Amino acid sequence: MTQAKFIQRGASLIEILIGLAIGLIILVAIGTAYVNANNTIRQREDQAQLNDPARAVLTMLRQNLMQAGYVDAFDLDVAGQTRAASLFTQGDEDLANLFIRSPTRPISTPITLMFPGLTPIFGCDGTMNGTPNGIATAAPPAVQTCGALSATRHTLQIAYQGVPNNAGNATNSLAALNPNTGDGLDCLQQAPPAGQTIVINRFSLSPLPLAAGADSQLRCAGSGGAAGQDIAPGVEEFVLRYQMSAPGVTPGPLDQGVAAGGGQERYLTAAQVTASAQRWAGVTAVEVCMVSATPASRGPAAQGTIDLQPNRPTCTRDATGAFNPNVARAAGDARLWKRYTAVVSLRNAVFVTPL
Repeated sequence: MTQAKFIQRGASLIEILIGLAIGLIILVAIGTAYVNANNTIRQREDQAQLNDPARAVLTMLRQNLMQAGYVDAFDLDVAGQTRAASLFTQGDEDLANLFIRSPTRPISTPITLMFPGLTPIFGCDGTMNGTPNGIATAAPPAVQTCGALSATRHTLQIAYQGVPNNAGNATNSLAALNPNTGDGLDCLQQAPPAGQTIVINRFSLSPLPLAAGADSQLRCAGSGGAAGQDIAPGVEEFVLRYQMSAPGVTPGPLDQGVAAGGGQERYLTAAQVTASAQRWAGVTAVEVCMVSATPASRGPAAQGTIDLQPNRPTCTRDATGAFNPNVARAAGDARLWKRYTAVVSLRNAVFVTPL
């Protein structure tokens, strides 16, 4: 009987090297997939960091702009008359101009008549002097002036009646001041100064120069307090344009004139609105543009963000009204950037028919 011989053989060096190479390829593939997935997650988190505050800010701006210039026509004034009776009087040339829109004289508005010098909205192509609280606590007429110009950092002020003059009046359209619901409060949830029924909110960017390492913020100052407060992080540009209604035609003896809102002009800058015959009472819509950036990305995600977006958007426009081309990133900037735009109609710019 023959005894079989079994020879035990190990893997050769070539087989070991091939196995190591295959394993290394698998590990590299897994590692690359993990890094790419992690970078994608980081970039999606950056997108959320941009979109959520921007959505909240645009919602707040829309709400404010739609209230701009509101006056409760059924509220009682200090003399016990309704606003409808005290503000709209036949034979008054300024009041007639509310709906005729004369091209030769400034237009009054109900809120201007209620608080002289204060317009439903007021904008600056840069900074704005004073504070909403300073306007609300000073004796009328309101003083609204602009400061230093800026191509990318504009200011918008919005005013409307937020609190009824007589809360006991059953025909009020406005609810009484309520800290729980926010009725009658400014953008920082502050009540108007004592005896004041007007809410004034002002939106702008953080004052320059910024502290070292600080990001620019969109902030709001309300008429209920002297100090402003940041409401949205990373907003680097805040640019506004204003849509104006076409001026009316001064009526002749047998003419009715051209009614308010009979046509629209092009979008104007704040300086152009101020220089126009109609001034701020003629604005029927506001275009808002914001450019926001996330906090700086870190690690491989930072380079992935730079590769994805080598340039950043801007809100500035060329002579035709189109946005200027994206601009190069600053050295070391690894933030994700995004531009947001919205056009909001001023519903209280629809002027009433005289009594």
